[in-house]
Amino acid sequence: MATEQQKGLIYGLAAFFLWGALPIYWKELTEISPSVIIAHRLIWSTVMLFVIILMRGRLGILLEKIKDPKMLIGSFLTGALLSSNWLIYVWSTNNGKVVEIALGYYILPLLLIVLGYFLLKEKLTTLGVIAVCIATIGVIIQGYGIGTLPWPALGVAGSFAIYSVFKKLMKSDGFTALIVETAILSPFAIAYLIYHETRHGGSWGNGSAHDILFIVLTGLATISPLLFFTSAAKRIPFTTIGMLQFIAPTGQFIIGILYFHEALNNTQLISFSFIWFAVLLYSLSKRSKKFCPET
Repeated sequence: MATEQQKGLIYGLAAFFLWGALPIYWKELTEISPSVIIAHRLIWSTVMLFVIILMRGRLGILLEKIKDPKMLIGSFLTGALLSSNWLIYVWSTNNGKVVEIALGYYILPLLLIVLGYFLLKEKLTTLGVIAVCIATIGVIIQGYGIGTLPWPALGVAGSFAIYSVFKKLMKSDGFTALIVETAILSPFAIAYLIYHETRHGGSWGNGSAHDILFIVLTGLATISPLLFFTSAAKRIPFTTIGMLQFIAPTGQFIIGILYFHEALNNTQLISFSFIWFAVLLYSLSKRSKKFCPET
């Protein structure tokens, strides 16, 4: 019989492996406009989250939350940030930039360190400062390697980092908060799909069973790793989760190179070496704080 910690580790692995493999899913919808995909993702995620909340008997909590105007305004802002993150992610995946997305999720924890220090007044270790500086050098090298700054990487990292800061400031978390974020934007998503169908068509792809199925299942693709993640977070320490989180960008990197055959020149490889070293230092700073004086 598996212990609770062993179950938590399995759930954590499942969550981050799924997040790492998601580019394969979005590639199945490559003929559909990314904005249409995100509109559907908002709607079908809301539907699935509502079913989960009903099954968990948390409808009363949801009704309490939506009575708070400040919470609704905050959820609109965080929902917009989350949608922006999704849009950049899907657009990049379907335009051959999966490796850049992987870069973004490698630098995300380091960007959170910076925002946490400046906006949330959190402590910053010496190793953390060094890691951020090395990662910055890596991003600059990456920009040199591809001839421009890696905007998709900076976009996904920046949008999700700011989203995380807002969530922390709002003291908002969990499925109940997430459904408010997606539900409050769903009417706009529905209106956009109607507009898109009227003006351009293709709001359900080419109308094939394949496209309709993959569109409807965008909610499942979005929520499934979150279910595994929340189950893991209840059972294993956050230090363990912090280490597991690098599975997702590693999976994206491998998929981008081996599955989608994206190009990776030597300069980009050097850049990733800097990022990976920065991630290693970040991990050490989280695990060995006694050796890392705080600033």
